Amino acid sequence: MPEGETGTGLRLRPEHGRGRPIALSDEPITFGRHPDNTVCLKDEKASRFHCVVEPVEGGYQVRDLESRNGTKVNGAKIQSVRLHPGDTIQVGRSTFFAEREGAAEFDPQLQGEISGAAPVWLLELNRILKELPPAGAGKEEIVLLAADGRPTDVLSAAGDGSRALKYLLRVASKARATDIHIEPKGEGYHTRMRVDGQMVWIAELPAKTGEFVLGIVRAACHMKQAARDAMQEGHFSAKYSGGVLDRRVEFRASLTPSTHGQKAVLRVLDTMNAPHATEELGLLPYMHQRLRRTVRMDAGLVLSCGPTGSGKTTTLYSILREIDRNAKNVVTIEDPVEYQLDGTTQLPVDDQRGKGFGELLRSVLRQDPDVILVGEIRDEETARTAMQAAMTGHLVLSTVHAKDSIAAIFRLLDLKVEPYLVANSLDVVIAQRLVRLLCPNCKEEVRLLPGQVTKMGKHLGGKTKAYHAVGCKRCLKTGYFGRRAIFEMLDFNDDLRDIVLNEPSMQAMKKVIAGGLFTTLAQFGFRLVADGVTSVEEVERVAEEL
Repeated sequence: MPEGETGTGLRLRPEHGRGRPIALSDEPITFGRHPDNTVCLKDEKASRFHCVVEPVEGGYQVRDLESRNGTKVNGAKIQSVRLHPGDTIQVGRSTFFAEREGAAEFDPQLQGEISGAAPVWLLELNRILKELPPAGAGKEEIVLLAADGRPTDVLSAAGDGSRALKYLLRVASKARATDIHIEPKGEGYHTRMRVDGQMVWIAELPAKTGEFVLGIVRAACHMKQAARDAMQEGHFSAKYSGGVLDRRVEFRASLTPSTHGQKAVLRVLDTMNAPHATEELGLLPYMHQRLRRTVRMDAGLVLSCGPTGSGKTTTLYSILREIDRNAKNVVTIEDPVEYQLDGTTQLPVDDQRGKGFGELLRSVLRQDPDVILVGEIRDEETARTAMQAAMTGHLVLSTVHAKDSIAAIFRLLDLKVEPYLVANSLDVVIAQRLVRLLCPNCKEEVRLLPGQVTKMGKHLGGKTKAYHAVGCKRCLKTGYFGRRAIFEMLDFNDDLRDIVLNEPSMQAMKKVIAGGLFTTLAQFGFRLVADGVTSVEEVERVAEEL
């Protein structure tokens, strides 16, 4: 379709996960489990060759291929039927919606930004803006700030490149995206966003438009425009005004060569939806009291563990905000520094210049610190120095990659840190994961299976029903809207110290923990299921021990 032409053709959109829409053309589209199908489904309810959507005179039809479970259109089994906009096709457990490309009412207040007919990608981006809550936030004005902090009027300039980037930034703001992916695929640039931890399809930009967008990003980051085959990194900012909240958002850009050109990933560092205090983390009362008691101490070690992207840094920043930063010298060592925090000295790691975590930590200890945040404990030197600092009058906050709170202790021992250092420096270990919250607009109540009720036990509070994800326009068809953390807190007491000093084993630690107040990640998640906040499937996805 020409770049300036409005969308009039049919396409099929997957029901869940907001995958890439399937444009219908002169070629038939087959569905089934066999790899030779156009759409290969990993669904045991689907047949190897289930159905086909094929062109007929004046449109398209859906035809069943003698599947064992049948093909349904609008809930009724069919042999063959003509396809119309608004129809739903059910293939096994998968559902697809038939819709017109760009079939959305264009906002008249945004009409002044284009001249002539709106291209398909602009109609699609505008449709997403209109569907996402809150209403009206899509009209917020954006001013781009280059890497040097100076404003640039590039987004107000005429042209598809500046218009596309402006709309992508607007969509990212309303969708609460953490990353924007712009990937060349020969015929165009595929744009996706990471929303609530999952990749979500947004739109396809024409090749020239995508190249213009990447050119603007390179210019804003002060990258070399000629270095198209090199890996490039940079940063820029954007000021949002006229929407829900006037604010400044930082973007970290990474450009990497791929088969068809450079792929751009923009990390969105927006603090609007992040918790700003420990009260907002959603900890259980006993966890919150123990954490606040530790933070008031002059010395100690608070360790947060979990995989990448589980919110560890957000939790530690919330703890730092509990500290009187005017009365204490607070220093952070991070790779990289993503969020600015008033009243702190923030140091970025630069391994190429000999400024690793260990080197910077030794230097910081000569700067009379009271509180030190170490972005990550990666090696023996950093671990030993951090623990010695915690024992010599400093409050140390750090993270480590480990499955749960008990595994974090063995991770430190695996780094060859002396057991006496681990036993005497640790105070609190927090394990966490992020679970998606069910969309309040479309979630549906379902009866739990007997096995699920037995597994969740007392944490279900006697309930026999829960909610599951459905998907609607307000949640980008994912069934979820927003995220929150589930926690596991290990209070490192004397009994645990004795175990670490003598013969540390997981069974011995679990026996001690069972005698006290302890909630696992899964049990924390079960409470949220009972409250109707998230689904059983989501807790099972993130809590590895289930």
